[in-house]
Amino acid sequence: MTRLGLRGRIAVFFVLAMALALAGMAVAAYVVVGHELNSTLDVGLRRQATRIARQFPVEPSVAAISGPCRYLAAPSCVQVVAADGSIRSEHLPDFSLPVDTETRAVAAGSADAFFTDFTLDGYRMRMYTMQLEPGSAVQVAQRSDSVDTGRKRVGIALLAAAGAGLLLAAGIGTVLARRALAPVAALTDAAERVARTRDPKHHITVTGSDELARLAVSVNTMLDELDAALTAERASRAAQQRLVADASHELRTPLTALRTNVDLLRRAERMSPADLDETVSALRVQSEELSGLVTDLIDLARADDPDAARETLEDLRLDLLTADCLGVARRHWPTMVFYADLHPVTVQGVPARLSRAVTNLLDNAAKFSPPGGTVRVGVADGTLTVRDEGPGIPPEDLPHVFDRFYRSPAARSTPGHGLGLAIVAQVAEIHHATVAVESSSSGSCFTLTFPTGD
Repeated sequence: MTRLGLRGRIAVFFVLAMALALAGMAVAAYVVVGHELNSTLDVGLRRQATRIARQFPVEPSVAAISGPCRYLAAPSCVQVVAADGSIRSEHLPDFSLPVDTETRAVAAGSADAFFTDFTLDGYRMRMYTMQLEPGSAVQVAQRSDSVDTGRKRVGIALLAAAGAGLLLAAGIGTVLARRALAPVAALTDAAERVARTRDPKHHITVTGSDELARLAVSVNTMLDELDAALTAERASRAAQQRLVADASHELRTPLTALRTNVDLLRRAERMSPADLDETVSALRVQSEELSGLVTDLIDLARADDPDAARETLEDLRLDLLTADCLGVARRHWPTMVFYADLHPVTVQGVPARLSRAVTNLLDNAAKFSPPGGTVRVGVADGTLTVRDEGPGIPPEDLPHVFDRFYRSPAARSTPGHGLGLAIVAQVAEIHHATVAVESSSSGSCFTLTFPTGD
């Protein structure tokens, strides 16, 4: 036998619950109806015995027998019994009512009235015995199988009603289970659709505010998070693929130049000392450029790796770090004038990362400024600004200055490989900072703004 599904189990449990409820109600109704029928019979017997007792002193014939008790439609049988057990009223010998010790005690006044059940000529009888006058008692009896017949009919009616109720409950339970589990079916369909299409953009329609509706909202939220994670993963994978492709393209030029100069060194005995010095110097510059490119690629790849360990942020003085970077820039760009206006500022950051970003901004400003130009550097209120005196950035190039390997047509004649500002943007993202640029024909200003705590 196959196991029932959740919908079938809910329907079965509903039917079982209704069956128990109907059974309890039927038993209670059966007991109550039987009790009421017995009570009605007893009340009738008691009322008739009381009437006889009241009329007997003036009308003794009222205690005469009223027909054979074996007929269901016959009136009640009446019998007067003396304290010695003798029957004083008119009676049929074959159909006299039973007389026992308790009956004689009631006639003598030493016992209370009572009801009793007995069988007469194969018929069930119900009899009430009470004192008629001192020394005698009256017995009033009537067939009681009408009570049994009524109880049986009520039982059959209750069974039929219970059967109909169970059938109705089965239908209602099936409908309720289907409607109650409709959100679950929707959840199942959504999960199967996502598993089949691998597309979590399809959401579940939410109706109501019950637990299943809240579950549907939670599943929709989970699908949104899954979609965001998949989108981020695809974007990261695409970025890595672009990085590899761009890096391959950028590495081709310095490697070709290195190979050419190495081939020249193989003929060093035929080269003049000046040409040899020039070739060695070119090799040094090209190796440094290649080393810087590889270092930049490693930094970018490490920051893009979601499995890489996150670097711990620490409190550091942005003004002191910028001053150290300015010292390096002055040695690297001796023809440039670096003017600094540094105010004490503490930020949360990774010293090595921030040093690289600040150095890249200083190198970028010096590279595009004319010889003898001034680069103005300021630190105040959690913001670092670097302003140069270069020709400015064309408006069409401004949205792309922080893209990897992007170099505007005007910058392609200058040294570099288009990763310096991309690294600045990456460092800003790691530190939850923002980087922006403003440019005009008189120069460009790069701004790195850090979040400040209260």
